Amino acid sequence: MLSPVAASVCSARDGAEARWEGFFTGHRVWDGTRVAESAKRLLGMDTAAVARAAGEVVRPYRAQPGRTAPSLLLHTTTPLLKAFDGDLAALLSGQEPHDVTTYVEARSVYLGTPDDLTLGRTAPWAEAAALRGVPAVDIGDLDHYYLTHALLLMAEAHEERADTPLRHVIDWLRDRPDAVVRLYALDVETQIFLLWLLRRTGLAELATDANSPAVATEWNRKNHIHPTVAAARAMPPAALELPPEELLAAEQRLGRAHQRLGLTVPVLPGYTIARSGVDRDAFVAGVLDAAALLRTRYGLSRAALKPADAGDGARIVGNLDLADTGRLAAEARTAHAVGDDHLLEAWATFLTVSLGGEEDAPGSPSARRVPVVPSGHIRNGQVAEGLTLQMLDGYSWRGNDYVDEAGWAALGLPRDAYRTVRAALEAVRAAFQGPESIADGSHGGLVTGGIDFAVGRLGGAFGDRLLVGAIDFNLSAHGAESLRTFRDRAREQGIDEPYAATRVFLPPADRTLHQMAATARSMAVPGALLEAVACVPRRWGMVAATGAGPAVAAARAEALVAALTAPGPRP
Repeated sequence: MLSPVAASVCSARDGAEARWEGFFTGHRVWDGTRVAESAKRLLGMDTAAVARAAGEVVRPYRAQPGRTAPSLLLHTTTPLLKAFDGDLAALLSGQEPHDVTTYVEARSVYLGTPDDLTLGRTAPWAEAAALRGVPAVDIGDLDHYYLTHALLLMAEAHEERADTPLRHVIDWLRDRPDAVVRLYALDVETQIFLLWLLRRTGLAELATDANSPAVATEWNRKNHIHPTVAAARAMPPAALELPPEELLAAEQRLGRAHQRLGLTVPVLPGYTIARSGVDRDAFVAGVLDAAALLRTRYGLSRAALKPADAGDGARIVGNLDLADTGRLAAEARTAHAVGDDHLLEAWATFLTVSLGGEEDAPGSPSARRVPVVPSGHIRNGQVAEGLTLQMLDGYSWRGNDYVDEAGWAALGLPRDAYRTVRAALEAVRAAFQGPESIADGSHGGLVTGGIDFAVGRLGGAFGDRLLVGAIDFNLSAHGAESLRTFRDRAREQGIDEPYAATRVFLPPADRTLHQMAATARSMAVPGALLEAVACVPRRWGMVAATGAGPAVAAARAEALVAALTAPGPRP
């Protein structure tokens, strides 16, 4: 049984307190001032100079077929996505937190091999490394929520001639100058640490599988999808007479993605409400103005308020009545306290599809209808094959089901929607290769990422028409990479089944990855592969399964989850 850190009291910015219990790290988080101090101590640079230096010597790596390089696995969630804020907000609201920092560390080990090296410190991460035979360096610091903050603190100690575990990392990299550093995101903390590693190793540059600093810091958020309220209000009166689809396209051309990159993809109606330098009353007024625009321009009645800098569905407030200005104002006041831009985006009634309950997956729950929220991915700088259907629990991601066009159609879904999503993915890839991206500083910097889409109906001026719209840009490492790695391994093992599914669930407190792996092996039928990816007891677990069709893979994954969460003795 894996033991979390000791319980303690964690204070929010507004003075509210929560009991920090069941987590595998503490809740210490650096602010921007402390990060800047570390840059000065380790590099003699301010953070602006760090970004420039990283852009020169930290280069994106694109894997080539048939070629592999040793990897340093350095996956940690990022303050850019406010993962700590999301976990703390869940505690304060009485919801179950995810312990994002621990599960990102733990699941990253699945990407590794015995030729690689993984860095971490949590018990679930250590169990995964031991089970998979991936060499590991345990840095020990469990006080800090973000691994990068712990690493920077240890690097500072190393500079003071302390004997730290980082000595092994430096030696390993020096002996493997062709190694690739596999990252979750290339945020400023990671940039500082990598530049410090370069100095210590004497290497001229480092290759990473992450996006460039410009993409990682400027585009891994949602505030570029829609125009600001002010920009939308400034449109000429003639534009407001356009049919709704044309008006929506005209509004999107005012958004940051089109203005900076020339990017045009299908979207839902929505507006960006800026937060930086805006007081609470002005922010609330911006949300109410956005609601008025959605009502008057598109005849819509409901919307979602979404943070621009959060991941995994954190802090989304959905299905808001646009006429309920009191509720909208209250939610806006809460959102303002966190500090990032927000979007008010049209609420879609999603198309649904039936998954699960297949006869050749005994023990799987009955088939259920789930919303169609496809995601597509950039892998090694190219659009990855197929799409994945996201499984959701409310707004939180709970796994993926791989589909190609044939599998999509076999589920009864419209081919036009599939092709629209695929075309949008190609447009995103092309935007970061186009001439506008040179001036933006992001040219060639998109290596990995996922874009989520809604497939559904809005009503209002759009009537009963089925729409496809991009709703989230996750331009960093993402959970669906576990699914794609699983498919790669299935093919390597001679598994012919082309489809696969992952499921995320809450493992019991006494569950371990060793137990999960044993159960998966016992349930695998000939010609199929079932695997356990990660286990963070009480917080987060993932399993994967292949199938001859998408529904079969989904049913097997759900049957495995059912077995792992059933009461009774553990294997």
